[in-house]
Amino acid sequence: MMSSQLPPDDSMDDERFSWEKWLRLGLRAFKRSLHRYNFGLPDAFWEHLENAFSELLAALRIVVQTARHRGQASQTPARPPEGTIDIEWEE
Repeated sequence: MMSSQLPPDDSMDDERFSWEKWLRLGLRAFKRSLHRYNFGLPDAFWEHLENAFSELLAALRIVVQTARHRGQASQTPARPPEGTIDIEWEE
């Protein structure tokens, strides 16, 4: 098994909830459980697993940023058309 230490958990005590932090904490906990039960797997497995987690986090970051961007875009009020509009009133 790889001898490198896992980085400490990020705190979820911040005022604002972060999907990115939540996903990162979940993946780290999953990795710790895999390391706890070695299963006799070679070092190459653990190296590939580490790379896969990095790629997965990068992909999930894109998903979160896209969802956030779409949410912000839908919250912006539509701007009224610029210029004047002639309205004919029936009397």
